Amino acid sequence: MRRWTLFFPLIVLLLGCTSAPSAPPPTPTLAATAVPPTPSPSPTATQSTAAPDLIWQLPFGASLKGPAAFAAGRVFVATDTAVFALDPATGDTLWEMTLDGGVWSRSLAANETAVIVGSPGQMVALNPADGAILWQLPLVGDLLWAPLLANGMVFAGTAFVGPGVTPNPDGNAWVYAVEIASGELVWSWETAVYTLTTPTSNGNQLFVGGSFLNPASDVEEGGFLRLHAFAQQTGELQWQAERQDGFIKSLATDEDTLFLLAYTDMVYGLDGRSGEVRWEYPTENWSPGFSWQDGVLYFGSDNAFVHAVDGGLGTAVWRTQLEGVFNAPRAELTLDDTTAYFQGNDNQLYALNLASGELLWKTDPQPRSRVPLTFGDGWLFLVDQEGTLSAFQSP
Repeated sequence: MRRWTLFFPLIVLLLGCTSAPSAPPPTPTLAATAVPPTPSPSPTATQSTAAPDLIWQLPFGASLKGPAAFAAGRVFVATDTAVFALDPATGDTLWEMTLDGGVWSRSLAANETAVIVGSPGQMVALNPADGAILWQLPLVGDLLWAPLLANGMVFAGTAFVGPGVTPNPDGNAWVYAVEIASGELVWSWETAVYTLTTPTSNGNQLFVGGSFLNPASDVEEGGFLRLHAFAQQTGELQWQAERQDGFIKSLATDEDTLFLLAYTDMVYGLDGRSGEVRWEYPTENWSPGFSWQDGVLYFGSDNAFVHAVDGGLGTAVWRTQLEGVFNAPRAELTLDDTTAYFQGNDNQLYALNLASGELLWKTDPQPRSRVPLTFGDGWLFLVDQEGTLSAFQSP
């Protein structure tokens, strides 16, 4: 029991304090506060482009805990009771859907076809256009984290331990593959781990991971994680591996390599066919997680560096140092085709060139956040730790 006792506070520390969804009370209509234009500050010697302007802010309160999602020309957020679709230019509410039993607010994912959220005991798909329920699927365990939407499918892992959930050491967690259009279950697999990380896919394989309790071990620093590699179409288990790296922060994959960052703050490149280690790269200090794009991993660490690492070789592409002691990205970096966006520990928003690590711009300090920024159609969205959504647009 002492390992359970130690692990639950760690989950809360890494993810932030939360509470379970509650039955929805009547909610007032939210109105965004427009922010008038202000003169942009003069760029610093190293800043090459103008910083974006704050356009509007919309307070949801403490029940907004996860990042926004952008799809179908709209920005979506989930609170403990409802899902909202907003106009990115004004913050006006386009629709609001309240779910009986509540919503797991970190479980939000969206694309052009559907908005997916977890609700206690089920997964729900909503129409992005009007919020109507497309389908509902009962789950074993709870969908606490954003699923992967890829290739016309939803890939979701459940948990019986996590923020807002009463721990159940005997619970059974599963991974599900579901057609996004119909909600038809294609395959499922009992993993027993608690999945608090979005699965990752290379089109042929699906990788899912999570933490679990090993009663035979006295490991108390980090703990155990378990990785699963499935044939994406059929759900056939190709391999399973257990490691002592603790809570998983990030997973990503390309055609032949699985990338992993966990509690021990070592980035690994694992053979996608076996799980064997190909290379490892120390983050140099605590890191909140990485983002992956076009063969390169991007992440920050608390020694005030942002790193770009070649996914094939496990070697540095560039390292950019930020001003300030322990100034580093607060969450995973958000990427578009050319740029990495994040909030630093100094509360400023930053943009770095993906190819070189060059600083493009930074803003004045903004409300402090615990989650990644969201990017879409030239807009940046920040969810701060008080539950306010802020929208920024390039001048």
